[in-house]
Amino acid sequence: MTKEHIAELADDLKNIIIYKNVIKDETVDKAIKILNLLASEKMDERKVYELYSDLFSDLSNYAVENNVYSQIWKSKIDELVRVDENIFSMLSEKFGRGLIDETLKMTAKKELQCLKNFSELDFAEFIKEYLPFNAISWEHLIALSKDDKQYLLDCDNADDVVEYYEKNGCGIYGMYRAFRWHDGKIVAVENPDPVEFEDLVGYEDEHRIVIDNTERFLRGLPASNILLYGDRGTGKSSTVKAVLNMYYKRCLRLIEVNRQDLLDLSKIISVISKRGLKFILFLDDLSFEENETEYKILKSTLEGGIEKLPANVVIYATSNRRHMIKEYLTDNVQNEIHSLDTKEEKLSLADRFGITITFTSPDQEEYLKIVKSLARKYQIDLDEDTLKSESIRWSSWHNGMSPRTARQFIDHLRSC
Repeated sequence: MTKEHIAELADDLKNIIIYKNVIKDETVDKAIKILNLLASEKMDERKVYELYSDLFSDLSNYAVENNVYSQIWKSKIDELVRVDENIFSMLSEKFGRGLIDETLKMTAKKELQCLKNFSELDFAEFIKEYLPFNAISWEHLIALSKDDKQYLLDCDNADDVVEYYEKNGCGIYGMYRAFRWHDGKIVAVENPDPVEFEDLVGYEDEHRIVIDNTERFLRGLPASNILLYGDRGTGKSSTVKAVLNMYYKRCLRLIEVNRQDLLDLSKIISVISKRGLKFILFLDDLSFEENETEYKILKSTLEGGIEKLPANVVIYATSNRRHMIKEYLTDNVQNEIHSLDTKEEKLSLADRFGITITFTSPDQEEYLKIVKSLARKYQIDLDEDTLKSESIRWSSWHNGMSPRTARQFIDHLRSC
């Protein structure tokens, strides 16, 4: 590559507007500085060496952390493009190809072509043309078969890029499916529970209600907020996680919100209401002490507040109690005259959910059915009578008969 070509590429990178965040990335900035130094009349060889050393370190760490061992530089640029939140990617996520301005698409495609050219540079090879030191390539650290990864940078036209953002989202929502609200911001969950409905034996009718409601939600039809309540260990939380894993490829995302963060509920909703994706706000193991008032915020959000829940948000909550505000025999609401009205207010939270699903502990017959199903799945080599007697013994020693107990029993057998 001649110095003229290097200078031309460096100038093209300076003119990037839409994907400017990619250019500002620390690792990318080091690579651009190397280009500028190589294109200059008086090259600072020592500075090039220092920058290349830092760049090599950055990309080696990126490769190990992300299990990327071929076309590392291109993978890095491509990932930055996929997650970048800019006017093009955000509008694509929300509106799709039909409404995006052609000029905007053409500009985005031109910039992506520039980034593709940049990503396909073999830094080690062209540095050797100009400098005496032997630059080690990060592309050949280990021997692997031919790379078959699909790169967004390789899309032939802008509409394909728009379609990618529409189907997958951008920013952290394009990288992850599950999140939690933590310290006032949405944080990705890197290793969400992979549970699927085929792992959850029994409760088929209960699961179907959640699946059907989520399907309506994703199709843009009226959908309800759901309360899943009942005995512990019956799979309420796993049901919500399974529906996420079932539909995340259709732009469904989940944000877990703890009880103490309900004061931020309107803030969370304000952030995600602007996105083109669908969100489940997941309130797990919900209950309130009698002196807590956060439940009023949840009630208002579900129904009755001045602000309507946006069309891309539903709330799925789990609880071991049908009435989530605990009451005590001594509770007289500080001798309030209208104590009955106050108690009715406390008991009405569950009524704000459009759908309430009850999960009850299985009887012995249903419990043994779950045990046998899991034993078949994991190929547990025990005769039926032994499996039955040992699983019943296990339940009496532990947490009673429940799907969770059955799974813990099978996990125990698998580890023996």
